[in-house]
Amino acid sequence: MPSKIKRTKASFLRHLYVASFGLLLVYLFYLSYEAWGVEPALWPDWGEDHPYWRAWAHAAFVLLFLSLILGPASRLWRVFVPFLPWRRELGIWFVVFAAGHAYAIWERRARGDFAGLFGGAYVEELGAYVLARPKVGIMNMMMVVAAPMAILLAVTSFDGAVKFLGSSAWKWLHTFLVNTIFYILMLRGILYFFFFFQAAPPDWRLYPNIWFLYLFLGMGLIVILLQAAAFAKSVFERRKRRGQKNGAPQVAAVVGIAALFVMPLALMTGVVAYFDSRVVNEHITQVQQPQPVQNYAQTFYMVIHDVEQDIHLWAQNLDSEPYFRQTVEIAGAPVFHRIYRYGERTLYGAERGADAALVWSKVENVAPEEIELSSIATGPGIWAVQYGVGEHHIPWGGTAVHVTIHSVQEAIADDVFAVPDDV
Repeated sequence: MPSKIKRTKASFLRHLYVASFGLLLVYLFYLSYEAWGVEPALWPDWGEDHPYWRAWAHAAFVLLFLSLILGPASRLWRVFVPFLPWRRELGIWFVVFAAGHAYAIWERRARGDFAGLFGGAYVEELGAYVLARPKVGIMNMMMVVAAPMAILLAVTSFDGAVKFLGSSAWKWLHTFLVNTIFYILMLRGILYFFFFFQAAPPDWRLYPNIWFLYLFLGMGLIVILLQAAAFAKSVFERRKRRGQKNGAPQVAAVVGIAALFVMPLALMTGVVAYFDSRVVNEHITQVQQPQPVQNYAQTFYMVIHDVEQDIHLWAQNLDSEPYFRQTVEIAGAPVFHRIYRYGERTLYGAERGADAALVWSKVENVAPEEIELSSIATGPGIWAVQYGVGEHHIPWGGTAVHVTIHSVQEAIADDVFAVPDDV
């Protein structure tokens, strides 16, 4: 009984240490992305949400990495043997922090919309969902595939499961689950960190750098290299115990098998390194470089006077939680509304119908960058700072635009961004 109590206490302390370490990682990863010097005018959607769900994912991967290297490391170097019991707690808390990442995606990215989780968006005019962001769908589909495996890994990480399944079956199950999850996450990470966030035609949109990319790839290679080395050592020792010869042909065969084991991840890493050094640095920089962003107003109200119409622009908190409204008036009567409400991630629109009445519609799960709020910041937002309140004729596109700036950096009433209840 005392030994059982001692084991329980040791396990509890390991859980406490791993959980605390994981939470510290989440905090540090969040700070690293939240304070990475991202220019809000270029990436207006880069608020607290994106660093938040990245932080949970990165912390979970670090815990998975540690759980994976302890086994082969202890096989290679006896100094790691005392740390083998930590694998169970690291695996369990990997699943917990991965669940935190999944919840952050569900609650802050998909906004509780199942279709939005897989890149779908409801279009009122069509009365149906369309696949608006297939990249998001691919990433989250991989997460859904890995989720049941991670849950099974967690619920069988107890002594009772080992006793019920038998040690051989339990070991096979956990080896299969952990390695399958590892490869899914490596592929998902490479797609996310590199392929899905590179500038591409026609708009050549640039994204913030993801500093974790090469650290992520390096950690993956370390896992595979350690596993391959431990495999080779096990084969050689087994042959030696049986009195079998380990000559040059035998050594070459085992090393060749280990090399092929490493090859998939090595090839993925090589492809990423090759294109990251050549395609991005040599070509994207020639096509388009981000221009230095001038100081701009985050909140303002102005009217752009055209020959036949007046365009009213309201913008609020462009850097953090943007709300935006554009209203077009002809002869003092509104003919068009466009309202974006960050709190709902919804874009509302209204146009005159056949009976001259305004017909409203809405599109849900819209990120700020999808409606080009950066052009509002770097255009009218700069005018608001440069010219201030009053009547102005502002040079623009080879001509002068008549603009009335009503307010700069002053609070805007909530009803400006209100929409009819029956939309």
